[in-house]
Amino acid sequence: MPLHDKQIPPNARCSHCDGAGWTWWTPADAPEEAKWVVCRECLGTGRTDKKGRKRQKPEDPAGS
Repeated sequence: MPLHDKQIPPNARCSHCDGAGWTWWTPADAPEEAKWVVCRECLGTGRTDKKGRKRQKPEDPAGS
C-alpha cells in the first residue's frame, strides 16, 4: 500500500464511502457499464475534512 493511501482513522473517514475515496456507480440504463467514480462527499480523499491526496481506485467492485 503506497504511503499516500494508508489507513484513515475511523473517526476521520468519510461516511459516504467509508474512507475508500471511491464509490461503485451503476447507470440505470446500462448496468453492464458500472464503474468506480470519485466520492463526491470527500472529493476522493476518503476523509471528512477533505484534506489529503486522492485515494487509489479499488481493483474490484464493492461486494465482489
